Parts: sequence; structure tokens; C-alpha cells
Amino acid sequence: MDSKTRVERQDTRVWAIEQLLILEGFLDPRMYECADYYASAYASQIRDDLYTLWTEWKNDNPSSNPQVINRL
Repeated sequence: MDSKTRVERQDTRVWAIEQLLILEGFLDPRMYECADYYASAYASQIRDDLYTLWTEWKNDNPSSNPQVINRL
């Protein structure tokens, strides 16, 4: 992977985490994996695609983390 592609993926990953934080209002540890997958699989920054992926991600990867379950 060339450096330009690496930087673009990094930018997309950061953008995705920011968007998920805005959507949820808290940091869910699963956001890191979802954002990384989004950056690798999608060549765009389309919020609706990210939100759809995140909804599916949460359903496919349930969390037993008390910080996620007991949030305010």
C-alpha cells in the first residue's frame, strides 16, 4: 500500500470514529473495529453508509462491556 492510500484510509477511519461519536454520544469500543473496516471496505465518506454499517455491526457483535450497557 502506498503512502497516499495509507493516509486516505487513516483520514477515513478518523472521520468514521468522529461520526459515530456524534451519533451515539459516547465512545463504544466496537467503533474502532467498525471504523477500521469502513476505511478498508469503502472508498468514500458517506454518513448513511457508515450508519448502516454501524447498526449492522452492533447487531452482529453484541457487547457485554458494562460501559456500553450502563451508559447514562
